Amino acid sequence: MRKITFASIISLCMVPILFWSSESQAIPSWARKYEVSCLMCHSGMPQRNAIGEAFKNNGYRMPAGAEGAFTRQQQIKMGNEDWKKTVKAPINSSFPQFDPLSVVLTGNLVNYVGPTYGAKPTGSTFNYNVPGAVALFFGGSIGDQLTVFGEVNGFGGNSTFDTDDDKTAAGPTTSVDSPAINANVRVVWEFNPGFNIALGNNFSNASWNGVSVGGVVNVSGVLPAPGTYAELNYTRGDVGGYSITAGTSMAAKNQTPIVATENKIDDILYLRGKVKLFGAGLLTGANGEFGNPYTGLDNHITLGAGLSYSEHKNVKNPLTGITPTKGFTGGYANETLVYGADVQGVYNDFLAGIALSHDRDLQFNNFKAEIGHYFYSWLYVKGAYSDLAASTAKLSADVHQPSIAGSLTAWLSSAVSLSGTYTHFTKDATAGTTNPDSFVLAVRAGF
Repeated sequence: MRKITFASIISLCMVPILFWSSESQAIPSWARKYEVSCLMCHSGMPQRNAIGEAFKNNGYRMPAGAEGAFTRQQQIKMGNEDWKKTVKAPINSSFPQFDPLSVVLTGNLVNYVGPTYGAKPTGSTFNYNVPGAVALFFGGSIGDQLTVFGEVNGFGGNSTFDTDDDKTAAGPTTSVDSPAINANVRVVWEFNPGFNIALGNNFSNASWNGVSVGGVVNVSGVLPAPGTYAELNYTRGDVGGYSITAGTSMAAKNQTPIVATENKIDDILYLRGKVKLFGAGLLTGANGEFGNPYTGLDNHITLGAGLSYSEHKNVKNPLTGITPTKGFTGGYANETLVYGADVQGVYNDFLAGIALSHDRDLQFNNFKAEIGHYFYSWLYVKGAYSDLAASTAKLSADVHQPSIAGSLTAWLSSAVSLSGTYTHFTKDATAGTTNPDSFVLAVRAGF
């Protein structure tokens, strides 16, 4: 098969635009900068294709030295020669000339929960609503090496506040329309193409893989996600390739009050690596087997592995009475080492992924398997099996609540989607009560 250049792949990725309305309803920050459809880098938001992977691995810039050629909204130059002569401005840099903000609206249009049977049976519920959760996304390049992007979310939701004086769960509470606002950010400094350092929270390379809607599972779905982090990312590959992410993370997340005397950036250490056996290069987005130009996917097999380590367990401080967040939380509470591996594959319109993980302390196993198919570039169906342990439950066989789920996603434009998901649990709950089936119809729209 002939080699495909980066420029020709750009052209192929633009083919799906023909299937959308000419008046795109979603123009995120990066799309504004390059004046392209979101489909250039995504096989249906948020799943990244080969170009999207290469863009990320190059510090969120166009690979193969093509940044200047493809930038349509040019940067404002700082420290030009005239200013140097006048005020001796010492540093050359640049800032985005365009408005770097994007708005994304999400929410459930339909939410159905089926009846339960057993010790405490319940009836079914059916609710319909309008999307009410709003997030602001921002992103831009500063100079030739620094990139910043992130989101501010939580607008439009409800929060429950304790309104009595003792601030305990036993006291009265009030639900008010005053959402908890969260800020997520990622700052990337690129030393060389494929080698960068990143600081931030939530948008880690080890956990943010864009596989929730248009993709299939990888190891990030069965490992703890880093909170506030500092990480190094190293990627190589003109055809296929490999990438390594090594990071250190503060245990407390951004929405958790951080106890300055307890939480440190080295609370959790993590490592994530993957090898792409063939297909488009992880660093170039070109020169491999491209696959399907209508979805932007390239035929490939990727092997991945990862681990997260913390020497701390969450133990109450006898002096302060506070239980600091020094180790893993949620379903990974009281673990000190969790490790896992995954396999992903793409052939033409079909995707498949399997991921599993194991922990050293409570000896829990987590497993996910997903398979997906693009009927058209705008219509994607996925089936999933999930068996994740909940370490917060008592140690018994019932900590596992395996489920199967089917979903259908349609993109009405490049960044407007409707996604329906039906979930069925294959095992009863701990108390002998059946886990209810559920159906959710969700919408995501950005501009």
